[in-house]
Amino acid sequence: MSVGDAGQIDVIRRKWDEHARDYDAYYQRFAGAVEHYVDWELLKRHLPANREARILDAGGGTGRITLPLLRLGYRVTLCDLSPGMLEVARRKVSREGLLDRVELSPCDVHELRRDDDSFDLVLCWIGAFEAIGELARVTKPNGTLSLYLVNRCRAALNRFSTDPGLARALLESRVDHVTDGGEQYRVVAPEEVKVALVARGIEVVGMYALCGWLELLGLSKELRQSRKWDEGFFRQTAEAVLRLSQDPSVAGMAWHVVAYGRKG
Repeated sequence: MSVGDAGQIDVIRRKWDEHARDYDAYYQRFAGAVEHYVDWELLKRHLPANREARILDAGGGTGRITLPLLRLGYRVTLCDLSPGMLEVARRKVSREGLLDRVELSPCDVHELRRDDDSFDLVLCWIGAFEAIGELARVTKPNGTLSLYLVNRCRAALNRFSTDPGLARALLESRVDHVTDGGEQYRVVAPEEVKVALVARGIEVVGMYALCGWLELLGLSKELRQSRKWDEGFFRQTAEAVLRLSQDPSVAGMAWHVVAYGRKG
C-alpha cells in the first residue's frame, strides 16, 4: 500500500476490518496452503539463531506468520493498520496460550513509532515499497529485513487481456503503480529492490519470486480452491513451487518479488 492521506487510510482500515473474518480462509485452500508452505520454508533459512531475538511482523494481519514464530519460542511484535485483523490474531494466539510472547500494536508501517535499531528481524509482506526506509530504520545492525513487493512483470502480464496499453507501459517502466482492491501498490523489478536496499545499507542475501505459480502451471481453479487434497500431491506441488521461486530465469512471472537483506 502506498502512503496516503488520513481519509484514504481510514478507508483501507475499514476494508481490512471487514475482511478480517474471512482472511484466513484462503490459506485453508490448496493454493493458499502451498503459498504458506513456500513462504515458511524460505523464511526458516533467515530466522535468528537466538530465540530471544526481537521480531517485528509489520502489517502481519491475523498472525499467519506470527503464530508459527511464537510456537518456535520467539517473541514477536505484530502490528497492523486494522484493529479487526489484530483481534483475529489475538484470539488465535490466546487459544494456544502464547499471548505473553506477543505484542499486538495498531500501526501504519510507514510510521512505526519505534526506536532506531529495535528489531533483529523485520518482516513486511504487504507490498509497501515506500516503507523501506522506515523498516530499515528499525532493523538492528546485522539484523534481517524481509519484503514482499509487487512484481512489475507479473503486474503487466495480468493486464494484457484488459488493458494492453497499461501492460506495455508497465513493462517499459513508465508506470510505477497499480491499483488492486482499491489500494495502490508500487510495482518493482528485483534489481530495483536491490538498489533500494543497498542505498539504505542493506545487503541482499535472498531474492525470490512467489505467488501465482499454480495458475501458470495449469492447475485448475477447482483444485486451487479445494479444501481437501492428497498429501503426496501437495508436497510434490509445494516443492516444485519452492524450486521455481528460487530460479532467476523465471523470476518475472510470479506475483511478488520477495527480498531478504542483512543490515550492515
